Amino acid sequence: MGTHVIPNWWEVASLFDVVSKLVDGSHNPPAKQSAGLPMLSAVNINDNKIIFSDYRLISEDAFLLEDRRTRIAPGDVLLTIVGAIGRAAVVPEVISKFTLQCSVAVITPNL
Repeated sequence: MGTHVIPNWWEVASLFDVVSKLVDGSHNPPAKQSAGLPMLSAVNINDNKIIFSDYRLISEDAFLLEDRRTRIAPGDVLLTIVGAIGRAAVVPEVISKFTLQCSVAVITPNL
């Protein structure tokens, strides 16, 4: 491992100085349903994309409860924090509604 030098023109900041929201997904995922809205996990974040495959469906009531907490919006950064740590994707302007399990954090950067 080499030594990394931080350029002297960079500023040191806490994560909370540069984001307005930092929250992870549900720690108590609702039961799977045969129909409903998608709840994604870390497996759905790969190659800088949000992949809508292999996810659980949850009831609309459960979705609304989770959505109140995470409020996923276009421009948010999704970061995997369990399992394959460090994979990321930016939520595009147009995307189906979804919520997240605890393996993914939602970060809203200050712009």
